[in-house]
Amino acid sequence: MGKVGIDAVIDYTKDERMREALRTQGKEYDKIYAEAQEMLKSRNMKPEHLNPMAKISSEFTSAMKTMTDHSAAKIAEMMIQGSTMGVTKLMKNRGDYDGSDEDIMSLSDKLLSTEENNIKTMKGFF
Repeated sequence: MGKVGIDAVIDYTKDERMREALRTQGKEYDKIYAEAQEMLKSRNMKPEHLNPMAKISSEFTSAMKTMTDHSAAKIAEMMIQGSTMGVTKLMKNRGDYDGSDEDIMSLSDKLLSTEENNIKTMKGFF
């Protein structure tokens, strides 16, 4: 969802520093996605795709929230909320997982670190 969130808000900001931060975060998500894809492929598994309604909902929500406020601070707030939800979901999933596959745990650690770094970066826009 992180990449979907970025794609939903990046065109609403004219702040070049924010746009660059979002592009950088998007690249990080792309790397994690590619690693997850490779991991699934090596295990002869197929990914679960994002529900199209979730993407539409994200785009609609972003449009509504930025309708009157296109500021970098508003977009940072939205991105922090999204990353926080991502951390919460990741921690719940980690708690439900037995941790038997070190590769999965390593990728999970990368995603957690990415989300935490994204939050830290976005705090700089207030």
